[in-house]
Amino acid sequence: MSTTIVKTLFCVTRPHHSSIVTHLFPFVIVVFLHTAFSQSHYISEYEKIIFSNRQSAVNTLSSSWFDVTYYKLDLNISLQPNILRGCITISGKCLLQNAQVLTLDISNALRVDSVIVNGVSVLVVQQSSSFGVTLDHQYQQGEKLSLDIYYQGTPAATGFGSFAFNEHNGVPWIYTLSEPYGARDWWPCKNTPSDKADSADIIVTCDSTFKVGSQGILVSVVNNGNGTSTHHWKERYPISSYLISVAMTNYFQFSNWFRYSPTDSMEILNYVLPEHQASALQSLPKTVDMLSIFSNIFGQYPFIKEKYGHAEFPGGGMEHQTMTSLGRFDEDIVAHELAHQWFGDMITCRSWSDLWLNEGFAEYSAGLYFEKKYGIGSYRNYMNPLLQIAQSAKGILGLPDTTNVSLLFNFSLMYAKGASVLHMLRHVMGDSVFFKAIHAYANDPSLQYSTAVTKDFQNVCESVSNTNLDYFFQEWVYGMNSPTYVLTWDWRSAGDSSELTIDVKQQTGRTSPSYFTMPLDVHISTGGWDTTVILFNNAQEQTFRIPFRTHPLSVTLDPGGWILCRVISGNDVLPSEFVLEQNYPNPFNNATSIQYKVPRREHVSLKIYDVLGRIVSTLVDIRQDPGYYEYHWTAENLSSGIYFCRLKAGDVLRERKMVLLR
Repeated sequence: MSTTIVKTLFCVTRPHHSSIVTHLFPFVIVVFLHTAFSQSHYISEYEKIIFSNRQSAVNTLSSSWFDVTYYKLDLNISLQPNILRGCITISGKCLLQNAQVLTLDISNALRVDSVIVNGVSVLVVQQSSSFGVTLDHQYQQGEKLSLDIYYQGTPAATGFGSFAFNEHNGVPWIYTLSEPYGARDWWPCKNTPSDKADSADIIVTCDSTFKVGSQGILVSVVNNGNGTSTHHWKERYPISSYLISVAMTNYFQFSNWFRYSPTDSMEILNYVLPEHQASALQSLPKTVDMLSIFSNIFGQYPFIKEKYGHAEFPGGGMEHQTMTSLGRFDEDIVAHELAHQWFGDMITCRSWSDLWLNEGFAEYSAGLYFEKKYGIGSYRNYMNPLLQIAQSAKGILGLPDTTNVSLLFNFSLMYAKGASVLHMLRHVMGDSVFFKAIHAYANDPSLQYSTAVTKDFQNVCESVSNTNLDYFFQEWVYGMNSPTYVLTWDWRSAGDSSELTIDVKQQTGRTSPSYFTMPLDVHISTGGWDTTVILFNNAQEQTFRIPFRTHPLSVTLDPGGWILCRVISGNDVLPSEFVLEQNYPNPFNNATSIQYKVPRREHVSLKIYDVLGRIVSTLVDIRQDPGYYEYHWTAENLSSGIYFCRLKAGDVLRERKMVLLR
């Protein structure tokens, strides 16, 4: 989903003198052989307890013994008043012995009128977000059962909207967005991504002047002769409940075609508001190239026997299976939502704790589209801002706070850092191996049309690369923050024994991890030629000595921008006094950057206060080395007003006034 948050070691050398290769390459191999891939830096036990408690929050009360195999939504949507009536058929099988009480999810804004199980009416007990039924007999393991659930009401919107009665230009406009917990707000279901139905039918009866978009193939539209029509969509691929959608109004309809073989094409069906017809006709045909590019990278579009399409709705975008709900026609958001069809829809996160497997992959895939379509420069222009935004990410990517929808879908963490992790993994593995791994993940028979957790993805990457990547996943997926590297270098002239010394220090501000184990690209320029070596950094402070005959003019860490980090040159002149710069921008809306200078090693605190002198956020509270620092602060859950940023270091106090304008 896109949210409108307005959602083989190597040495690369370009020599003018070939002798440099013989001096550098043997050295790099030695560095590689002396590294320990087994070093991992895990989150503390205290943090494990905190995040384990967060994960225990209830998002479904449905009986775990019931395995859903089929959904049929037969809906009647009426206006004036706005009422949703329906009969939901749910089929499945029993996974336990002697099961007789079945619980499913539904909002208390909807009333369950009756439930029929295998032709027998059963007792219904409705609670605040679920209902239970006593089945007609005790079901045994492997036994099949089917329920018809009759219900009605006016859905109450939660999360990102769930179900909305809206309008555009005075015309009724109805649409849904169920991720993550909203499916139960408009239909009874098993409200979890982990249990996919094998197939679904979505049947909607509504005003005959409307078009209705949903999943799979539109098999019929029947005019009922009373001012209503019934639209029947048939989805025959496995699907999670949150990926089922309805969008309806007086849409303008047009199609493009994806020619995926010399003899076969698939329809790209677009439903857009009539007033946005011109914009859609200009922008959405780019989906054809996107499908071709992603199919080449990940494997064939996963729902090729049905369709892909877009149904316009307000907001950002939501990857409803085979028919994305789209609020804007921007190239990046169209690519993001299309990529979800592989990562999110075909392979779905097993629980919301692994949401980055959906959102991080889709966000990064849009960058891959720009790279294949427009070149590596376009990829860099796409990724660089995401790396900057990810600097401000709070929390653990692989263990997010699933109790709060807005925090779960935090852009800096789930999207920007998720994409940055894949960007870094690509460089760690190398392009050839990385893309083989991504393709293998998307085509793993045990994961296709099923669900995955982070370990599944890690296992595929390790299998393809034949490398232990646990250090990488523990640090970047289950660790917090990102490193600041301080690089200092010196060259000693001694004829054939001349040597370049590189010192690398890390600052993370955390104990989990206290430092990041990473291969570091170091670019060395002498004026006549330049070279890049890779140093495997696996200590908080580490010294590398390189035989090097020529005096370098410059030594640069991570010149290609492959690591989520800040880099400080220790060879630069250090600040002479404590300085707190004015934040930028100021005034600001939601996010701002704060820079400060530290002239000597000191315990530094950087805090935000409101006008009453209350601390609203502690940004830094650690001992820091001399240097230049920058903090990207997001003012979450704060109202507009004046705030104060205070820097305290020993007996030094600096303060700046900040203005937040929502």
